[in-house]
Amino acid sequence: MPASPGPGAFSSSPGRGEVSSAVTALPAAVTVVDAPTITHMPVASYGDLFRSLPGFDISNYGQGGIGYGLSMRGYTDGEHGRDIAYFIDGVPLNEVSSLHTPNYADLNILLPETVKRIEVVRGPFSVEYGDSNLGGSVNIVTKESEPFATVGVSGGTQGTIRGVGTYSTTQGAWLPYLALEGYHTDGYRDNSFVDRYNSFNKVTTTLPDGATVSFRAQAYGTEFGAPGYANRDAIEAGLISEKSATNPTDGGNKQLQNFVMNYSAGATDQELKGALFLSHDYFNRYADFGGGQRWQHDDRTMAGGRVSKVWTGAIGDDIPVQVLVGSNWRTDVINAYQAPTTARTVTGAPVVNLGLTETNLAAFGQVQVKPLPWLKFTAGGRFDQFIYDINDRITPGGTPDISNGITSPKVGVAITPVSWLEVFANYGQGFRSIDVPLELIGNPGLQPFKIASAEAGGQLTFSRFRFLGSYWTTESENESFQAAPGLPVTFLGRTRREGFDLDGRYYVVKQGADSVSLFANYSGVEAVILGTPFTEYVPSVPKYVANLGIDFDVATVNAQRLSGSAYVTFVGKKYMTQDGQITTSPYQRVTGKLAYSWPEGWSAFTQATWYPGDRLSEVAFNFGDAVTATSADIFVSPQPRLVVLGGLSYRFPTVVAASAPAMVTK
Repeated sequence: MPASPGPGAFSSSPGRGEVSSAVTALPAAVTVVDAPTITHMPVASYGDLFRSLPGFDISNYGQGGIGYGLSMRGYTDGEHGRDIAYFIDGVPLNEVSSLHTPNYADLNILLPETVKRIEVVRGPFSVEYGDSNLGGSVNIVTKESEPFATVGVSGGTQGTIRGVGTYSTTQGAWLPYLALEGYHTDGYRDNSFVDRYNSFNKVTTTLPDGATVSFRAQAYGTEFGAPGYANRDAIEAGLISEKSATNPTDGGNKQLQNFVMNYSAGATDQELKGALFLSHDYFNRYADFGGGQRWQHDDRTMAGGRVSKVWTGAIGDDIPVQVLVGSNWRTDVINAYQAPTTARTVTGAPVVNLGLTETNLAAFGQVQVKPLPWLKFTAGGRFDQFIYDINDRITPGGTPDISNGITSPKVGVAITPVSWLEVFANYGQGFRSIDVPLELIGNPGLQPFKIASAEAGGQLTFSRFRFLGSYWTTESENESFQAAPGLPVTFLGRTRREGFDLDGRYYVVKQGADSVSLFANYSGVEAVILGTPFTEYVPSVPKYVANLGIDFDVATVNAQRLSGSAYVTFVGKKYMTQDGQITTSPYQRVTGKLAYSWPEGWSAFTQATWYPGDRLSEVAFNFGDAVTATSADIFVSPQPRLVVLGGLSYRFPTVVAASAPAMVTK
């Protein structure tokens, strides 16, 4: 097996000053995480794939198999990642018109073993992503093949056990990548168990004309309990146990099946790409947010596709230019239902009972021009049309069918005066579509929520050192705020976010396959409501998020290797009310992983997560009014002091050497 370049190795991908369709060529703050880096990460849940990256604020709610809180660029971590646009192999993951929270995002279907790379763009600066592209976008590309198969088992505290197996080969006309996972945990708090299965199946082939096509099918299912949220004052006073469940019958289940086809033809930067997808998602959640248990049911079928074409050439043989054009289509057929329940038995009339078909049609384009060797301009934009066909079964005809559209222009410049320095600036608009059950019913005149963001920054890159810094601002026309998932949505008016990101890495060792690197990042932010006589804050936004750590991959003896990473996350206080009088406390989180591998194919790992101080601030919600709430209105989901996991896996080759005799089966 070829040696990996080491964790966090500087990418050889095109830089911001180059004319390229690669995400790293955008004049923006971009991070790309590759598969070798992921193998060194301590990952207990999908949120850990992003936690050490610059600009991310992560909250693991501890409420079973639901989507976590992921946010960037000053958006709240309390709304299931709704303000980031997520894609896996061109398939959108945000659930439009979700009954739980607008554009709800659940990445529990993601298997780390299947990920080839993760592309993160901070801010709404990529024309390829529309809906939910406010704080930025996350594009996940899955693997096509590997020359080996693996089996592994791991487990640890809170009754956690996980088994996973993969099969792949790089020989043959059809290249498979298959993965199967089984998982169980009791969870830290009462009634916080999770059971799940996950089956990922992908095959890829090369057509006679050189194009590649892949087919992927996935089946995922989970059953879970949910301990709910506990009163912070009561826990701190010792009146209730932090492990106690609010309602022992809270929880739910989810089943998802999807089918995806991807197509790619043409040389690099001349590609024609396409994707078609079909998925079905069946979700039930029983949850008590302080007003009694409620049942939320979402049954949706999503179909769609996307196509894009890149042309790269030159004007007058000496001015490089590239044109990207594309379009996408997505239709969601949704049945949504919400009603009060007691112990999962319906006890009252439904609050929501609707059928909905929501269609998004979009076109996008981008031009890159490099008139001078040190200067590149990028300009583009997209147009998205949304069409709603609404059947409100409680108030027939109460909300008319609507159609609205929105444009999202993007412009940027990159300057590379010397090979080791990139300076960039950009402007981009982003948006989030209107959520029918939570926002549009009762407000049929609402338009998509629109933001405008600007950024300026620079990057220094040397053989052993890299540093990226950027300053950004974002203004929203009409901030949509939800104090906690499942609670009513309110509107705060115009808001402004501003902040800066700093990200650095230094290689202490960088020789062949061996590497040891130190990394640090810091993101500070202020989010305020405009047009008020006194400074008022957008609630649930931390003042800063920072990471300080080390990762490594080094040889020991007899071709054995030691690898892993360790880092400390620092999260600042969050204002829980608009006046800033009620806050959370700053907290720290320490995470580390140590792995050892043998050339025979065996590997073992251990990892731990430790909260040295406050454990009530990562997941905190204001269940009261955003203006007049008191400390008694703050509810939390405590994190365990220490989580320890360990595991063992075996890797065996699936490629037969060309010189080996053929194997005959009779």
